[in-house]
Amino acid sequence: MKKTLLAALCFVLALSATQAQKITGAGATFPYPIYSKWFTEYSNAHPGVQINYQSIGSGGGIKQVCSGLVDFGASDMP
Repeated sequence: MKKTLLAALCFVLALSATQAQKITGAGATFPYPIYSKWFTEYSNAHPGVQINYQSIGSGGGIKQVCSGLVDFGASDMP
């Protein structure tokens, strides 16, 4: 019985580890410093979430969103 419980616990831990969220974004360079701080603080508060943002410019972010290469884009243009 103990081996079964231990196996079940290992399975649950392995499953939760594989369900980490990885979020990728790209876009504006101007707000990158604040985005970087926010994403770091969010990831620290939610260890299962990793956010990767590439500051490549608004146009590049729009192109990557439209191509489906990133989960979100950012622009500082109205």
